[in-house]
Amino acid sequence: MKGIILHGGKGTRLRPLTHTGPKQLIKVGGKPISQWGIENLIRYGITDIAIVLGNNYPEKVVEYYGDGSSLGAHFTYIYQGEARGLAEAIYRCKEFVDGDRFVVHLGDNIVQHGLEVLVNSTDESAVLLAKVDEPSRYGIAVVDGNKIVKLVEKPKEFLSDLALVGVYSFSPHIFDIIESLKPSKRKELEITEAIEKIIIEGKTIGFSEVDGWWKDTGTPEDMLSANMRILDFSTDYDTKGTVEASKIEGRVFLGKDSKITNSTVRGPVYIGDGTVVENSFIGSYTSIGGACHISGSELTNSIVLDSSTVSDSNLNGSIIGFKCTIKRNNEKPAGSRMITGEGTSIYI
Repeated sequence: MKGIILHGGKGTRLRPLTHTGPKQLIKVGGKPISQWGIENLIRYGITDIAIVLGNNYPEKVVEYYGDGSSLGAHFTYIYQGEARGLAEAIYRCKEFVDGDRFVVHLGDNIVQHGLEVLVNSTDESAVLLAKVDEPSRYGIAVVDGNKIVKLVEKPKEFLSDLALVGVYSFSPHIFDIIESLKPSKRKELEITEAIEKIIIEGKTIGFSEVDGWWKDTGTPEDMLSANMRILDFSTDYDTKGTVEASKIEGRVFLGKDSKITNSTVRGPVYIGDGTVVENSFIGSYTSIGGACHISGSELTNSIVLDSSTVSDSNLNGSIIGFKCTIKRNNEKPAGSRMITGEGTSIYI
């Protein structure tokens, strides 16, 4: 069985974070969003993986992941360029699949459990479903008993609260179906329409509701929520750094060569390799990347990406981009919430 990670899209709802790179490389819980999906595939023995690239700095994806050997996998890169729908992205992998059954995982979705259903399915297709509060944002499955009877992409009227999570398995027959599709009103080839055609053919679509939790990380709020979930359930906590005159409370991951001085860190918290925290309070559900410098600050429920500096600031519910500088020049405010793109400098 082979795997496909879809790594395209412009990430417009996450700007300015995505002005300088794909959303799937933004780290939550210490890893890029797409790496959680890749490791999910690898966990189920799927190590031959195609990564389908969009046109938002695809070279950064190749630079980060390389040939996949560091993760125990082999990666093939396939360029889609301009997004023309999930079905079109999948069709570009026809030669890579080469007649095998395969699993597709959206690179911006994080799923805790459930892939075993897709890996073991012998149906023409199998999908993961999850109950959602806003069905109009998703592809929706209408289920009658133990059978999917209809799929609708982003319905305007309520039909069901079961959304397609963005993880699928297919037989090679899906390529024949995609060839028969016509672009939707969005000028895309819709994967929900392709699966609907399988239903019309009278074939069974296997499905399972997500066991645990899942998160589509399309907005800053979703990303902070995913970070919270990962820190609660998925991070292996270990202390590889140095702690001096500080208090470490709860579950805290300290990367190698990290240093905590005269500070309080209250977990769950992730702090990456080579990061220095001094004279600060790091509160629950905060992830700080590698090579960061945090001083004289309070951070809670926030994400700070690699190589950033935060000085004399109070941040809550914030996402600080790669290589950013946040510094307060005078009295501390009660608190700030901000989202910054790569290379930003803010002096408050």
